[in-house]
Amino acid sequence: MKWEKYSGLDYLCQTADNSRSCIVMFHGYGADANDLASLTSLFSFDQDVDWFFPQGVLQVPISPMMSGRAWFEIRVGDLDPLVKGEVPDLPLDPQTLKTLQSVTDFLNHLGTLYENVMIGGFSQGGILTSHAFYRLNFSPRALVLLSSFLISPSSFPTLPEALKVPFFQSHGQGDPVLSIKGAQKLFAKLKGLGLPGTWVDFHGGHEIPMIVISSLQKFLNQHLS
Repeated sequence: MKWEKYSGLDYLCQTADNSRSCIVMFHGYGADANDLASLTSLFSFDQDVDWFFPQGVLQVPISPMMSGRAWFEIRVGDLDPLVKGEVPDLPLDPQTLKTLQSVTDFLNHLGTLYENVMIGGFSQGGILTSHAFYRLNFSPRALVLLSSFLISPSSFPTLPEALKVPFFQSHGQGDPVLSIKGAQKLFAKLKGLGLPGTWVDFHGGHEIPMIVISSLQKFLNQHLS
């Protein structure tokens, strides 16, 4: 695993010679690029697959003595609606739009290098994915939304057929951070836009348990073949 940079975006990557496919995973609020890097050891594929783990563009406090990274800010007043499953439908603010531009520039670059680009993330990284994929100038092979949530539904456009990509979504039934209600609304929103979806829920909270890894392994293999 090594650090690289593209157009101001830092990322960890694990690559092999002559790979035709890659997976990009965006971490959640307060974590960093290392947080999901262990996923590389949990999956096996019939072909070489490169992995990319971008680093959040914002530095945010997570305790009096510690900080982490994020893709967009979360205000204290935002937390209660997320726990209750209430969907905020606000215009995307300028900082979030700037982040989305950096992310889509990076993903479009990967789209010129690989035949298959699968993108996803956990928590805030999944929310980012849900608003990044339709801004790309190519069609991703698949989307992966782990413990994600519907944010700003009116910002989603009507999608062209080329961008109606399959997606995988998982969520804990007892998630205390992002209610499963908001996750179900995201699933319904994407299905309503024409994307074919795979849903996996589980007894648990804000996490990625092995039942999700097992189901995601099948999903990714299916769309790599």
